Amino acid sequence: MKTFLLSTLIFAFTLNVAFSQDNTKADEVLNALSTKLEALETMKFEFSYTMENAAEKINESKSGSIYIKGDKYRLYIADQLIICDGVTIWTILKESKEVQINNVDPKNQNTPNKMLTSYGKNYRAKFIKETPSQGFIMQTIDLTPNTTQSFYKIRLEINKSKNIVYSSTIYDKNGTTYTYLVSNFIENPKVFEHRFTFDKNEYADYEINDMR
Repeated sequence: MKTFLLSTLIFAFTLNVAFSQDNTKADEVLNALSTKLEALETMKFEFSYTMENAAEKINESKSGSIYIKGDKYRLYIADQLIICDGVTIWTILKESKEVQINNVDPKNQNTPNKMLTSYGKNYRAKFIKETPSQGFIMQTIDLTPNTTQSFYKIRLEINKSKNIVYSSTIYDKNGTTYTYLVSNFIENPKVFEHRFTFDKNEYADYEINDMR
């Protein structure tokens, strides 16, 4: 779904696979980022999300948060709650009181964990610049997908001192941009396992749409 090209990330990085040799700087930055995130058992991001398309006069903003533990995640954004236990995804639409159930697509690279760990295989990285911003040094890196996607580029801004992604902007081929701005990042928050499971008793009055 577009809201999580997730999210497609907010958050980005590679492990074990080197980037192209003419982008040594991008390689260094992303591998350092990957090493940090791979060492975490759990993580939480709080973020704002903006979708813009000038031609279509679209400018929408939302806020959200996501807990991640390996292939599992729990995402809150606007009136939606998305729960994934690594095998099944439950999308809970509060406004329409509907629950959509889907299987995780093993070929989909646009999941939190894969976006956090597989950039080396799936994207070409290019270091763009390093500039001061809001009291920090921001490093800008562009990622270009190696295979055909609905988007043609992801631009990352990485806080150099904190070694964490500050923002990511996804450039869709239809002219739309999706920007995720991280407002808070928590390392190894305590997350109970039940947070990654769906309890149908909590949504007894919801329509269940099993799309598996």
